[in-house]
Amino acid sequence: MRLCWPCVILDHSMNSRGHRCSRQYAATLHRYLVRQQERLLQQAYELGRKAIASGLGVLDMARIHQQALASCLTRALSTEKRTRTLKAAETFFMETLSPFEVTHRGFRKANIELHQVNEALQRRNAELAALSRDLRNLSKQVLHVQEEERKHISRELHDEVGQALTAINMNLGMLQRNGSVDAKLLKKKIAAMQNLLGQTMDTVHRFARELRPAILDELGLLPAMRSYTKDFAERTGLRVRFTDSSEAEKLNEAQKTVVFRVAQESLTNVAKHAHASRVAVSLRKIMDGLQMQIKDNGKAFDVARQLSASGKKRLGLVGMQERVRLVNGRFAVKSARGKGTSVTVEIPFQSRSAVAD
Repeated sequence: MRLCWPCVILDHSMNSRGHRCSRQYAATLHRYLVRQQERLLQQAYELGRKAIASGLGVLDMARIHQQALASCLTRALSTEKRTRTLKAAETFFMETLSPFEVTHRGFRKANIELHQVNEALQRRNAELAALSRDLRNLSKQVLHVQEEERKHISRELHDEVGQALTAINMNLGMLQRNGSVDAKLLKKKIAAMQNLLGQTMDTVHRFARELRPAILDELGLLPAMRSYTKDFAERTGLRVRFTDSSEAEKLNEAQKTVVFRVAQESLTNVAKHAHASRVAVSLRKIMDGLQMQIKDNGKAFDVARQLSASGKKRLGLVGMQERVRLVNGRFAVKSARGKGTSVTVEIPFQSRSAVAD
Protein backbone atom coordinates (compact mmCIF):
# COMPACT_ATOMS: atom_id res chain seq x y z
CA MET A 1 0.00 0.00 0.00
CA ARG A 2 1.46 3.35 -1.00
CA LEU A 3 0.51 6.20 1.25
CA CYS A 4 1.99 9.65 1.41
CA TRP A 5 3.45 11.09 4.60
CA PRO A 6 0.84 13.10 6.44
CA CYS A 7 0.64 16.72 5.63
CA VAL A 8 -2.52 18.13 7.23
CA ILE A 9 -4.08 21.44 6.29
CA LEU A 10 -5.28 22.64 9.69
CA ASP A 11 -8.27 24.77 10.50
CA HIS A 12 -7.02 28.20 11.61
CA SER A 13 -9.69 28.37 14.30
CA MET A 14 -8.06 25.58 16.30
CA ASN A 15 -5.87 26.41 19.27
CA SER A 16 -2.30 25.18 19.75
CA ARG A 17 -3.48 22.06 21.58
CA GLY A 18 -5.79 21.30 18.68
CA HIS A 19 -2.88 21.62 16.24
CA ARG A 20 -0.77 19.26 18.31
CA CYS A 21 -3.61 16.80 18.49
CA SER A 22 -4.17 16.92 14.73
CA ARG A 23 -0.47 16.33 14.00
CA GLN A 24 -0.36 13.37 16.40
CA TYR A 25 -3.58 12.02 14.94
CA ALA A 26 -2.31 12.22 11.34
CA ALA A 27 0.99 10.53 12.23
CA THR A 28 -0.68 7.72 14.19
CA LEU A 29 -3.32 7.19 11.53
CA HIS A 30 -0.61 6.92 8.86
CA ARG A 31 1.24 4.27 10.90
CA TYR A 32 -1.95 2.33 11.48
CA LEU A 33 -2.89 2.33 7.79
CA VAL A 34 0.56 0.91 7.01
CA ARG A 35 0.75 -1.72 9.77
CA GLN A 36 -2.77 -1.98 11.36
CA GLN A 37 -1.38 -3.03 14.76
CA GLU A 38 -3.50 -3.28 17.93
CA ARG A 39 -1.16 -1.01 19.88
CA LEU A 40 -1.85 1.76 17.35
CA LEU A 41 -5.57 1.41 18.04
CA GLN A 42 -4.78 1.84 21.73
CA GLN A 43 -2.92 5.03 20.80
CA ALA A 44 -6.02 6.14 18.88
CA TYR A 45 -8.08 5.69 22.07
CA GLU A 46 -5.53 7.77 24.01
CA LEU A 47 -5.69 10.45 21.32
CA GLY A 48 -9.45 10.62 21.90
CA ARG A 49 -8.92 11.08 25.63
CA LYS A 50 -6.37 13.84 25.03
CA ALA A 51 -8.78 15.54 22.62
CA ILE A 52 -11.49 15.61 25.31
CA ALA A 53 -8.99 17.03 27.81
CA SER A 54 -8.06 19.69 25.25
CA GLY A 55 -11.67 20.74 24.89
CA LEU A 56 -12.17 19.33 21.41
CA GLY A 57 -15.53 17.93 20.38
CA VAL A 58 -16.69 15.17 18.06
CA LEU A 59 -17.04 17.58 15.13
CA ASP A 60 -13.46 18.80 15.70
CA MET A 61 -12.24 15.20 15.59
CA ALA A 62 -14.24 14.51 12.44
CA ARG A 63 -12.58 17.47 10.76
CA ILE A 64 -9.12 16.36 11.94
CA HIS A 65 -9.81 12.83 10.70
CA GLN A 66 -11.02 14.05 7.31
CA GLN A 67 -7.93 16.23 6.80
CA ALA A 68 -5.55 13.49 7.99
CA LEU A 69 -7.19 10.86 5.80
CA ALA A 70 -7.10 13.14 2.76
CA SER A 71 -3.38 13.61 3.19
CA CYS A 72 -2.82 9.84 3.47
CA LEU A 73 -4.69 8.81 0.33
CA THR A 74 -3.13 9.04 -3.16
CA ARG A 75 -4.66 8.67 -6.57
CA ALA A 76 -2.29 5.78 -7.31
CA LEU A 77 -4.26 3.45 -5.00
CA SER A 78 -6.44 0.89 -6.69
CA THR A 79 -10.12 0.76 -5.93
CA GLU A 80 -9.68 -2.37 -3.78
CA LYS A 81 -6.81 -0.91 -1.75
CA ARG A 82 -8.65 2.37 -1.40
CA THR A 83 -11.65 0.52 0.02
CA ARG A 84 -9.46 -1.37 2.52
CA THR A 85 -7.73 1.87 3.49
CA LEU A 86 -11.05 3.63 4.10
CA LYS A 87 -12.28 0.67 6.17
CA ALA A 88 -9.10 0.68 8.30
CA ALA A 89 -9.34 4.46 8.70
CA GLU A 90 -12.96 4.06 9.86
CA THR A 91 -11.85 1.54 12.51
CA PHE A 92 -9.16 3.94 13.69
CA PHE A 93 -11.58 6.87 13.79
CA MET A 94 -14.23 4.91 15.76
CA GLU A 95 -11.57 3.92 18.31
CA THR A 96 -10.66 7.59 18.68
CA LEU A 97 -14.32 8.44 19.33
CA SER A 98 -14.74 5.71 21.98
CA PRO A 99 -13.72 8.01 24.87
CA PHE A 100 -16.29 10.57 23.65
CA GLU A 101 -19.01 7.91 23.69
CA VAL A 102 -18.03 6.76 27.18
CA THR A 103 -17.90 10.33 28.46
CA HIS A 104 -21.25 11.26 26.93
CA ARG A 105 -22.82 8.08 28.29
CA GLY A 106 -21.52 9.04 31.74
CA PHE A 107 -22.94 12.53 31.33
CA ARG A 108 -26.32 11.12 30.29
CA LYS A 109 -26.35 8.77 33.26
CA ALA A 110 -25.30 11.56 35.61
CA ASN A 111 -28.00 13.84 34.19
CA ILE A 112 -30.64 11.15 34.63
CA GLU A 113 -29.51 10.50 38.20
CA LEU A 114 -29.39 14.23 38.92
CA HIS A 115 -32.92 14.60 37.55
CA GLN A 116 -34.09 11.74 39.77
CA VAL A 117 -32.40 13.30 42.80
CA ASN A 118 -34.05 16.66 42.01
CA GLU A 119 -37.45 14.99 41.76
CA ALA A 120 -36.86 13.18 45.05
CA LEU A 121 -35.83 16.45 46.70
CA GLN A 122 -38.93 18.18 45.37
CA ARG A 123 -41.12 15.42 46.74
CA ARG A 124 -39.30 15.55 50.07
CA ASN A 125 -39.66 19.33 50.22
CA ALA A 126 -43.38 18.98 49.56
CA GLU A 127 -43.64 16.35 52.29
CA LEU A 128 -41.71 18.55 54.73
CA ALA A 129 -43.91 21.52 53.89
CA ALA A 130 -47.02 19.41 54.52
CA LEU A 131 -45.51 18.09 57.74
CA SER A 132 -44.69 21.61 58.85
CA ARG A 133 -48.30 22.65 58.22
CA ASP A 134 -49.53 19.61 60.15
CA LEU A 135 -47.23 20.41 63.07
CA ARG A 136 -48.44 24.01 63.17
CA ASN A 137 -52.05 22.87 63.11
CA LEU A 138 -51.32 20.25 65.75
CA SER A 139 -49.65 22.86 67.97
CA LYS A 140 -52.73 25.06 67.69
CA GLN A 141 -54.94 22.11 68.56
CA VAL A 142 -52.76 21.20 71.55
CA LEU A 143 -52.92 24.78 72.86
CA HIS A 144 -56.67 24.82 72.35
CA VAL A 145 -57.13 21.53 74.18
CA GLN A 146 -54.89 22.72 77.02
CA GLU A 147 -57.04 25.83 77.41
CA GLU A 148 -60.21 23.71 77.35
CA GLU A 149 -58.73 21.44 80.03
CA ARG A 150 -57.87 24.44 82.17
CA LYS A 151 -61.44 25.75 81.79
CA HIS A 152 -62.77 22.31 82.71
CA ILE A 153 -60.60 22.07 85.82
CA SER A 154 -61.49 25.65 86.76
CA ARG A 155 -65.24 24.92 86.45
CA GLU A 156 -64.89 21.66 88.38
CA LEU A 157 -62.97 23.39 91.17
CA HIS A 158 -65.48 26.22 91.31
CA ASP A 159 -68.63 24.10 91.02
CA GLU A 160 -67.65 21.11 93.13
CA VAL A 161 -64.81 22.06 95.44
CA GLY A 162 -65.75 25.74 95.77
CA GLN A 163 -69.43 25.12 96.48
CA ALA A 164 -68.64 22.34 98.95
CA LEU A 165 -66.19 24.52 100.84
CA THR A 166 -68.70 27.40 100.80
CA ALA A 167 -71.40 25.14 102.28
CA ILE A 168 -69.01 23.91 104.98
CA ASN A 169 -68.04 27.48 105.79
CA MET A 170 -71.73 28.52 106.07
CA ASN A 171 -72.50 25.61 108.40
CA LEU A 172 -69.53 26.49 110.59
CA GLY A 173 -70.71 30.11 110.65
CA MET A 174 -74.21 29.08 111.74
CA LEU A 175 -72.78 26.91 114.51
CA GLN A 176 -70.57 29.77 115.65
CA ARG A 177 -73.45 32.24 115.79
CA ASN A 178 -75.72 29.86 117.69
CA GLY A 179 -74.00 29.48 121.03
CA SER A 180 -76.10 26.57 122.17
CA VAL A 181 -77.07 24.03 119.55
CA ASP A 182 -79.16 20.95 120.00
CA ALA A 183 -76.87 17.91 120.13
CA LYS A 184 -78.94 16.07 117.53
CA LEU A 185 -78.80 19.03 115.13
CA LEU A 186 -75.08 19.47 115.82
CA LYS A 187 -74.44 15.84 115.01
CA LYS A 188 -76.44 16.15 111.79
CA LYS A 189 -74.54 19.28 110.72
CA ILE A 190 -71.17 17.67 111.44
CA ALA A 191 -72.15 14.55 109.44
CA ALA A 192 -73.21 16.73 106.48
CA MET A 193 -69.92 18.64 106.59
CA GLN A 194 -67.94 15.40 106.79
CA ASN A 195 -69.81 14.12 103.75
CA LEU A 196 -69.03 17.34 101.84
CA LEU A 197 -65.38 17.13 102.89
CA GLY A 198 -65.21 13.51 101.70
CA GLN A 199 -66.66 14.44 98.30
CA THR A 200 -64.28 17.36 98.01
CA MET A 201 -61.28 15.20 98.85
CA ASP A 202 -62.37 12.62 96.25
CA THR A 203 -62.62 15.36 93.62
CA VAL A 204 -59.18 16.75 94.45
CA HIS A 205 -57.67 13.26 94.40
CA ARG A 206 -59.28 12.58 91.02
CA PHE A 207 -57.78 15.76 89.62
CA ALA A 208 -54.38 14.79 91.02
CA ARG A 209 -54.55 11.31 89.48
CA GLU A 210 -55.52 12.70 86.09
CA LEU A 211 -52.74 15.30 86.14
CA ARG A 212 -50.01 13.01 87.45
CA PRO A 213 -50.58 9.77 89.39
CA ALA A 214 -48.27 9.82 92.41
CA ILE A 215 -48.37 6.05 92.57
CA LEU A 216 -46.54 5.90 89.22
CA ASP A 217 -43.55 7.73 90.71
CA GLU A 218 -43.68 6.11 94.14
CA LEU A 219 -44.51 2.46 93.43
CA GLY A 220 -43.97 1.95 89.70
CA LEU A 221 -45.86 1.27 86.49
CA LEU A 222 -47.68 -1.96 87.44
CA PRO A 223 -49.30 -0.65 90.64
CA ALA A 224 -50.29 2.52 88.80
CA MET A 225 -51.85 0.49 85.97
CA ARG A 226 -53.71 -1.79 88.40
CA SER A 227 -55.03 1.19 90.33
CA TYR A 228 -56.10 3.08 87.22
CA THR A 229 -57.82 0.13 85.50
CA LYS A 230 -59.67 -0.71 88.73
CA ASP A 231 -60.81 2.89 89.16
CA PHE A 232 -61.76 3.07 85.48
CA ALA A 233 -63.93 -0.06 85.77
CA GLU A 234 -65.71 1.29 88.86
CA ARG A 235 -66.25 4.69 87.26
CA THR A 236 -67.52 3.49 83.87
CA GLY A 237 -69.12 0.14 84.65
CA LEU A 238 -67.03 -1.56 81.93
CA ARG A 239 -65.54 -4.97 82.58
CA VAL A 240 -61.76 -4.53 82.52
CA ARG A 241 -59.26 -7.39 82.46
CA PHE A 242 -55.70 -6.38 83.20
CA THR A 243 -52.80 -8.77 82.50
CA ASP A 244 -49.46 -7.57 83.78
CA SER A 245 -45.81 -8.49 83.28
CA SER A 246 -42.95 -7.88 85.69
CA GLU A 247 -40.80 -6.96 82.66
CA ALA A 248 -42.65 -3.63 82.52
CA GLU A 249 -40.56 -2.32 85.40
CA LYS A 250 -37.43 -2.60 83.20
CA LEU A 251 -38.60 0.44 81.24
CA ASN A 252 -37.09 3.79 82.13
CA GLU A 253 -39.17 6.58 83.69
CA ALA A 254 -39.98 8.27 80.40
CA GLN A 255 -41.09 4.99 78.83
CA LYS A 256 -43.28 4.11 81.83
CA THR A 257 -44.96 7.50 81.53
CA VAL A 258 -45.65 6.86 77.84
CA VAL A 259 -47.18 3.44 78.55
CA PHE A 260 -49.39 4.86 81.29
CA ARG A 261 -50.53 7.88 79.24
CA VAL A 262 -51.35 5.76 76.18
CA ALA A 263 -53.37 3.37 78.37
CA GLN A 264 -55.13 6.33 79.97
CA GLU A 265 -55.98 7.95 76.63
CA SER A 266 -57.04 4.65 75.02
CA LEU A 267 -59.37 3.73 77.89
CA THR A 268 -60.85 7.25 77.84
CA ASN A 269 -61.58 6.79 74.11
CA VAL A 270 -63.20 3.42 74.81
CA ALA A 271 -65.47 4.95 77.44
CA LYS A 272 -66.42 7.93 75.26
CA HIS A 273 -66.77 6.46 71.78
CA ALA A 274 -66.60 2.67 71.58
CA HIS A 275 -69.93 1.72 73.24
CA ALA A 276 -68.10 -1.36 74.47
CA SER A 277 -69.01 -3.66 77.34
CA ARG A 278 -65.53 -4.97 78.08
CA VAL A 279 -61.92 -4.10 77.46
CA ALA A 280 -58.67 -6.03 77.96
CA VAL A 281 -55.36 -4.38 78.85
CA SER A 282 -52.29 -6.61 78.60
CA LEU A 283 -48.57 -6.12 79.10
CA ARG A 284 -46.17 -8.76 77.84
CA LYS A 285 -42.49 -9.11 77.06
CA ILE A 286 -41.47 -9.36 73.42
CA MET A 287 -38.05 -10.07 71.96
CA ASP A 288 -36.48 -6.66 72.53
CA GLY A 289 -38.93 -4.83 74.74
CA LEU A 290 -42.45 -4.58 76.11
CA GLN A 291 -45.76 -4.73 74.28
CA MET A 292 -49.00 -3.23 75.56
CA GLN A 293 -52.30 -4.01 73.89
CA ILE A 294 -55.67 -2.48 74.69
CA LYS A 295 -58.55 -4.28 72.98
CA ASP A 296 -62.28 -3.58 73.28
CA ASN A 297 -65.42 -5.18 71.87
CA GLY A 298 -67.01 -1.90 70.81
CA LYS A 299 -67.93 -0.44 67.47
CA ALA A 300 -65.28 0.00 64.79
CA PHE A 301 -64.08 3.17 63.07
CA ASP A 302 -62.05 4.12 60.02
CA VAL A 303 -58.51 4.46 61.38
CA ALA A 304 -57.05 6.15 58.28
CA ARG A 305 -59.87 8.67 58.19
CA GLN A 306 -59.50 9.39 61.90
CA LEU A 307 -55.77 9.99 61.55
CA SER A 308 -56.36 12.38 58.65
CA ALA A 309 -59.10 14.26 60.49
CA SER A 310 -58.57 17.59 62.21
CA GLY A 311 -59.16 19.03 65.63
CA LYS A 312 -59.83 16.98 68.74
CA LYS A 313 -60.86 13.90 66.76
CA ARG A 314 -57.35 13.54 65.42
CA LEU A 315 -55.46 14.85 68.41
CA GLY A 316 -55.93 11.77 70.63
CA LEU A 317 -54.46 9.25 68.20
CA VAL A 318 -51.74 11.60 66.97
CA GLY A 319 -50.78 12.47 70.55
CA MET A 320 -50.38 8.80 71.46
CA GLN A 321 -48.47 8.11 68.27
CA GLU A 322 -46.08 10.99 68.94
CA ARG A 323 -45.47 9.95 72.55
CA VAL A 324 -44.53 6.45 71.44
CA ARG A 325 -42.32 7.73 68.63
CA LEU A 326 -40.31 9.86 71.07
CA VAL A 327 -39.17 6.71 72.93
CA ASN A 328 -38.33 4.87 69.68
CA GLY A 329 -41.44 2.71 69.99
CA ARG A 330 -44.02 1.44 67.50
CA PHE A 331 -47.69 2.39 67.58
CA ALA A 332 -50.53 0.70 65.71
CA VAL A 333 -54.32 0.90 65.72
CA LYS A 334 -56.62 -1.69 64.18
CA SER A 335 -60.39 -1.49 64.04
CA ALA A 336 -62.82 -3.87 62.31
CA ARG A 337 -66.55 -4.31 62.41
CA GLY A 338 -67.52 -7.10 64.79
CA LYS A 339 -63.99 -7.26 66.23
CA GLY A 340 -63.72 -3.94 68.02
CA THR A 341 -60.58 -1.86 68.24
CA SER A 342 -57.07 -2.70 69.39
CA VAL A 343 -54.25 -0.29 70.23
CA THR A 344 -50.80 -1.88 70.23
CA VAL A 345 -47.65 -0.25 71.55
CA GLU A 346 -44.18 -1.79 71.45
CA ILE A 347 -41.34 -0.08 73.31
CA PRO A 348 -37.74 -1.32 73.31
CA PHE A 349 -35.85 -1.68 76.57
CA GLN A 350 -33.04 0.76 77.40
CA SER A 351 -34.13 3.42 74.95
CA ARG A 352 -32.04 6.59 75.07
CA SER A 353 -34.99 8.78 74.15
CA ALA A 354 -36.98 10.46 76.85
CA VAL A 355 -40.07 12.59 76.98
CA ALA A 356 -41.32 14.96 79.59
CA ASP A 357 -44.78 14.32 80.91
